[in-house]
Amino acid sequence: MLCAEELIGGFDEADASAFKSPIRRLGSTRKILYFNNIRLQLNEHLRCLDSRVEAQVSLVSELQDYFRRRAEVEMDYSKSLDKLAKSLQLRHKEQKQKREQWSLFTSYSCWQQLVLQTKNLSKDHGALSELYSTHLVSRLSQVTEDVQRIYKRCREICYEIHEEILRVLHELHTTMKTYQSYQTEAKQAEAKLKVAENQRLKIEQAVPKEKLDKSKKVRLIGKEVQKRKNKYFDAKLKALKARNEYILCLEATNSTVHKYFVDDLSDLMDCMDFGFHHCVTKALKMQTSAEEGRIHSMQAGLDATNLIVSAMDSGVDKQRFLEFNHTAFMIPKKFEFQGQKDEYAEPELQKLLCADMETRLEQLNQRVTSLHTESDEVWKTLATAEKTLLEMLTANDYDCSNYFGEKAIPTSKPPETISIKLRADKHETEEFYLTKLRDYLMRTSRIVRLDAKQQHISETLTSICCKRPQNGNVDSTPAKLTPQRPLHKPIVRRKRIGRLQMNGQPKLFGGSLEEYLDATNQEIPLVIKSCIRVINLYGLHHQGIFRVSGSQVEINNFKDAFERGEDPLADMTDASDINSVAGVLKLYLRELREPLFPIIYFDQFMELAQLESRHKFVLKIKELVQSFPNQVVVMLRYLFAFLNHLSEFSDENMMDVYNLAICFGPTLVPVPEEKDQVQYQNLVNDLIKNIILFHEDIFPSLSDIGGLVYEKYISREPDDVDVGDSPSDHTTEDIDSEVYPSEDECESLEATAQHDFVARSERELSFKKGETIALHTQVSGDWWRGCVNGREGLIPDKYILLKIRDEEREKPAAEPCAKSITSSDDSTRRRTSSSNDSVLSESAASGYSSPPLADVPWPPNSAGSGTVASGRNSASSSPHRRAVADAPTHEIHQRFQKNYLLNNLRIKKMVLV
Repeated sequence: MLCAEELIGGFDEADASAFKSPIRRLGSTRKILYFNNIRLQLNEHLRCLDSRVEAQVSLVSELQDYFRRRAEVEMDYSKSLDKLAKSLQLRHKEQKQKREQWSLFTSYSCWQQLVLQTKNLSKDHGALSELYSTHLVSRLSQVTEDVQRIYKRCREICYEIHEEILRVLHELHTTMKTYQSYQTEAKQAEAKLKVAENQRLKIEQAVPKEKLDKSKKVRLIGKEVQKRKNKYFDAKLKALKARNEYILCLEATNSTVHKYFVDDLSDLMDCMDFGFHHCVTKALKMQTSAEEGRIHSMQAGLDATNLIVSAMDSGVDKQRFLEFNHTAFMIPKKFEFQGQKDEYAEPELQKLLCADMETRLEQLNQRVTSLHTESDEVWKTLATAEKTLLEMLTANDYDCSNYFGEKAIPTSKPPETISIKLRADKHETEEFYLTKLRDYLMRTSRIVRLDAKQQHISETLTSICCKRPQNGNVDSTPAKLTPQRPLHKPIVRRKRIGRLQMNGQPKLFGGSLEEYLDATNQEIPLVIKSCIRVINLYGLHHQGIFRVSGSQVEINNFKDAFERGEDPLADMTDASDINSVAGVLKLYLRELREPLFPIIYFDQFMELAQLESRHKFVLKIKELVQSFPNQVVVMLRYLFAFLNHLSEFSDENMMDVYNLAICFGPTLVPVPEEKDQVQYQNLVNDLIKNIILFHEDIFPSLSDIGGLVYEKYISREPDDVDVGDSPSDHTTEDIDSEVYPSEDECESLEATAQHDFVARSERELSFKKGETIALHTQVSGDWWRGCVNGREGLIPDKYILLKIRDEEREKPAAEPCAKSITSSDDSTRRRTSSSNDSVLSESAASGYSSPPLADVPWPPNSAGSGTVASGRNSASSSPHRRAVADAPTHEIHQRFQKNYLLNNLRIKKMVLV
């Protein structure tokens, strides 16, 4: 066992403070000095803990003060923003009359959004102020109270532990004193024992050995030694017991002190901090959540602002402005000739006038050609200047993201010299651009004037030419006065100022038809073609088509898909969603930025709707439609041909021309707001009804403006280029079907192979390009049954070109002007690759315009469907009932050529039945 000196280490000595305090003074980097006494060290513990809790409380108080002041700042900012928004709204209300036209501009939506965003920002900062001043400050105050209360109890516990440690130390000190006292007694007894033993040794040495047993001194000293030994034994036993007790107290004391420094102090500090950080964290997370909510609200406002900014459109502004001031910008009536219209001229004068007009026409041709060349050059320069100016205006000088964040750069104004140079360059480019714009507009105006004169002179000379055969002079008209137009003429797209301003592809729904077609290089928008294709295949017999509403969810889904450039109707195989398809078609027409019938022509349309002569109506509206852009005309021609086809089935779908006019009138010809809606809506319905009835006579033919034409029999596959699989042997043929005519109807049909075809089965026939093929019957939309070189089998429809036999025999021989009409393209008609129409279809690819109708009275304002001949039979036989008395002979011949095959085969069918 260890001695007491080795274990105690001198606790009462001045240099016995061997313990080093693990505590540091708050706010200082120096260590606590060694303590001379354990009691002083314990007192230092309490003092340090007091300083610690004071620091915690002061920190929380500082947070309270920050949020209290921040709440005041947020409230001031909120009030300032609210004051700004109210002042803007008040000024707008006071100047309402001056700002009447603000709503016509898409930038007005930006102003409204900024005011709304300011109000929302004011509300958000007001909410922040309320959160900071009420919730956060109270939470932090509660944290302070909790910290102080918990620390008070923990300090009491710590003080009790200190008392216990001091009691243990006092007990250790007592046992140590006892041990030292007993140890001293034991040493004294041992010393006395040694003295007695030394004395006995001396006596034993002095007494002879034979007298040792009898010597009285020896016996007395022996007793003394034994007595001393017993005392020493007792003292030693007490000392050892005291030593053991001292060692035990020492171990207990060391353990107690160690536990206090290692465990108790840590637990006490953890208890003091229990919940403190959680409460502070919750309070600060509330602040973070509030800021995130404000940021989300601000981001939502920024997103809305970006959306409105991206929706800014000068075309929309222009359209709204024209609609708002439509009376001022309405196209005036054309000036009419005032004088004698049918003034007679002698033949000699007529010859001189013709010669003069021919000379003038040649001069006009040369001048117009020269002006066109100059105008094209000016346009190229104008486009270049526009591009340069647009690059200056759209320079990316608005990015301010570098001015914020940790790596923000200081804001600085660019040098004045650079700004002056940029402004000077911009002004110079603007002046050049405006100068070229003036030149272009003046030249094009001159071209229009000269072209109108040229066109009128050409038409006059042509009409004179047609009258000369009566006098025996047939071929006196120069060939240059009757130019031949190509059969498939491409659509002439109007040159557009500011077309470079469009970013990306224009919108389909709610956009401009011309801009969309220019950007996508289409002739008809996909939504129109796809919807009409599906209705043609599955909806012609559907009762209430265009009147029964479809599912709004499906309509919106179709709209989104078409807007993305997809065709959601490509895989449609039935009429389950036909009402939704019709709804998408009407929705597109309704949301067009500019209606198909421009509002600037509204008054003229209403005057035409009140005409009592159908001949005048057709002539006038045809003349008016010619002033429309070619792309719009192609679109109208396609749409009204479809509506006319749909009305042929009115006995099944209950949609005659008047019902269709009711559905499409408000969409195609919207009535201005200041007009009498009821009165003008009836006129609009009559206008649309008559256009549906006489669409062939109103709209230009394919040879005039080109473009896509509507076909009654459309392929079930959109944009199909594959001949598909040959039909089965069990194909059922209906002799009354217009899609699959009988052999008697097709016995005179021949076709020319346009491409080489290799048979894929024994039922199909192979042929080479240019071979003549005899067609017997059409077994499906893509296949014919015919004969090639004596072999019979199936012929793919898309590899052949149909020919019309006996056409020359049917031409009226009494029409001398018919020689000027090219018949090569009329005798051979190519079937469109995507169609499955039979020979009974009126192929619009023939490209002939309809003759003007006779000038006979007609009821234009009938309000019911009973006044309009409807149904399939009436519509199909309408070409034979139309009066053509006033039509030119060559136009009648064109009409006969167009409908010869259809009428001939239908007559055959009637005979068979």
